Amino acid sequence: MAKKEKKAEQGFGKYLLTQRIKEKFSNNFLTGDASDKILISTSVLFEGVHFSMVYFPFKHLGYKSVISAIAGIYSKRGKPENLIVNIGMSTRYTVEDIETIIEGIDYACLNYDLKMADLNIDSSLTGLTLSITATGSTGKNFNSVSVPTATDLLCVTGDLGAAYMGLQLLERERRVFEETGGAQPQLKGFEYVVGRQLKPEIQTDIFDELRKQKIKPTSVRVLKEGLASDLIGLSKRYNLGCRLYHDKIPYLQETVTAGNEFGIDPLISALNGGEDYELLLSFPVTDFEKLKETENLSIVGHFTCKDEGYSLSLQDGSQAELKAQGWDGD
Repeated sequence: MAKKEKKAEQGFGKYLLTQRIKEKFSNNFLTGDASDKILISTSVLFEGVHFSMVYFPFKHLGYKSVISAIAGIYSKRGKPENLIVNIGMSTRYTVEDIETIIEGIDYACLNYDLKMADLNIDSSLTGLTLSITATGSTGKNFNSVSVPTATDLLCVTGDLGAAYMGLQLLERERRVFEETGGAQPQLKGFEYVVGRQLKPEIQTDIFDELRKQKIKPTSVRVLKEGLASDLIGLSKRYNLGCRLYHDKIPYLQETVTAGNEFGIDPLISALNGGEDYELLLSFPVTDFEKLKETENLSIVGHFTCKDEGYSLSLQDGSQAELKAQGWDGD
């Protein structure tokens, strides 16, 4: 993924930019419940921006493009069902390359019970582009009537920050490969974080577990942009504030070790790294005891009243403002 230039402007993350545009052109944007009733989600991946073919296998790229697309359906409390696949390819790619990408898409279809409704392949002057549109229907995973309140608990599946650290390692080795004319990558010991970048998964098994315990989420979001940005987006959607707890955010030792090589605190990669594709869910506070015992689910904070804003509770008990990662769109 190409690095975007960061800007220091407070709170100006990708989500907030999107909201600003939607508000400016609100006459022609569906919002709120009206938008959620249309279960459709699109993801576009550009070579040189979202992936590099130096280290991204074709099959993995096809698989990840599906995960990126269906994430939006789960975030609308739905179940993804069908895919429309569009591929733009330059002349340096072969028929076999495209077939291998489709193999990855097909594998994702098997894992997530999807069907390809259409496939379009066209010429491109800028390398490889994958655009996948996912459609779905209202699933049994959620209570479609309920909405979160200021006391609802915030939980995440799995661990955070690994995909971002995997990207840093892959980009480092890409630069070494290009500068030396073919040096082999040094990734031993980092298979997990690299795998989280190249072949992410959405942990849909948690829905089965929640159904067994008769627990229904009041909201859900798939973490694509980093915990901070996605949580702020979710909070704004329901006109709420939020509070995260520094010591409750889950990450693995391999993420910490990889971060040490780049001087990156694992908290930073968890909050702002993105592409974890873990689930962020909210639940009524009355489910606290059940949630504590739910495997692979961590309670990381809670919603608050809007007036309390977005905050991160640090280990010394102080509060820091939670900010969406900034970026420069130029």
